[in-house]
Amino acid sequence: MIIIIDEASAKLASFYYHDEIFKPQWKRAADMSSASDELHDEFQGKLYDEQQYELQEKLQEKLPDELREKLYVALPADESINDFQKTTIQESADNTAKANTGNLRIPKAPANYIWIVSNRQQKQIADSLGIASVGEPQCGTRYAVESLAELDIEYLDRVRRRYNHIPWDIGETDRCLIRELSLSDLPALYELYDKPGMTDFVEPLYDYETELEYQKAYIENMYGFYEYGMWLVFSRETGKLIGRAGLEHDELGYMIAPELWNQGYATEVCRFIIDYARENTDFEELYCRIDERNEASVRLAKKLGFTNSGHMDDDIHASIYRKNIKNIKNNEKH
Repeated sequence: MIIIIDEASAKLASFYYHDEIFKPQWKRAADMSSASDELHDEFQGKLYDEQQYELQEKLQEKLPDELREKLYVALPADESINDFQKTTIQESADNTAKANTGNLRIPKAPANYIWIVSNRQQKQIADSLGIASVGEPQCGTRYAVESLAELDIEYLDRVRRRYNHIPWDIGETDRCLIRELSLSDLPALYELYDKPGMTDFVEPLYDYETELEYQKAYIENMYGFYEYGMWLVFSRETGKLIGRAGLEHDELGYMIAPELWNQGYATEVCRFIIDYARENTDFEELYCRIDERNEASVRLAKKLGFTNSGHMDDDIHASIYRKNIKNIKNNEKH
């Protein structure tokens, strides 16, 4: 991730000014061409490829003189060259795959840029260049913070990913990676739903074109607005899609591939999601709807501390199980 930031904003952003996690590698936007002497040779090739050079030229053209003298570009101080190149190449491949499946657009600017803007003029320049931006409310950015001192690296990276339609990594368990769905995941999702028993108690997917449009809207509105939703579950060992799990507001949902049933995967993933909801949402409790014929899900819900509320969802013939997630001591084993 490459951060564009001016001197005034840098002094207010704790991630840079106080914690010194970032150090400016390009001293000033006005001196971009001369900065190459200060960078590692291995890094120069990636930094000054055709696309990034074109971005620098456009940035130079759009910046007023007073801003050009104050603008910095920063890299993580502890981010190795190889890690940077690997991340950039992978994100480029991900964006290409998404474009090929109809997912909006490939950014005009490199997907690894984000601009911490300090006024509307900078925000407008960022928009014209296709660069993700974040700032205080008066700057007019879609992603706003009350104070730049609230910024941290994770938030900046998530804004950058959301802007460039790169799915967020939600977290990891011992055996699983949980992340948002992207449209390039749809073929694997259909394979998952086609496995025996997967749709015995859940609705199947729509036809491909309908599902594609549904997921486009879901990514934009559910992930984009609420920052949670139904996520995908991948095996950390194989990288393969093995399930879905997540939050539909305060409802917990989960499904695991049948070849992995009775191996503790659903328990592992659901415990992660319950912890996630406790730490990242305002929900006092979670609920799940379970068909009583689904004995495995009933056992799992009880194991996770859910109890049958005595209420039914008659539309899908399901009992409603509930669990309080706030009044739990941090050291409680759940």
